[in-house]
Amino acid sequence: MNLAELLKVEQQPGHWVIDARDAIRSGHHPRFEILKLVEGAPAGTLCEIHVPHRTGPLIAALENLGLNVAVAEVEPAHWRLRVVKG
Repeated sequence: MNLAELLKVEQQPGHWVIDARDAIRSGHHPRFEILKLVEGAPAGTLCEIHVPHRTGPLIAALENLGLNVAVAEVEPAHWRLRVVKG
């Protein structure tokens, strides 16, 4: 199974949800795959990224794309990052 198959992606107009929790728990580091998805989203799309812990490198990479990242702990072992694609 490749990494793209481990990411759960729901794409609705204006709102994408990328769930990377299973991939990360399996020992993968899908930062580049997530960045590629976010970069490919249409302008104005809210991208929600779900991860099992606060992921500093992913947050920094999103910020390096010029995006503001809203970080929230939904529950223990479930964090949500939100960005709006410019």
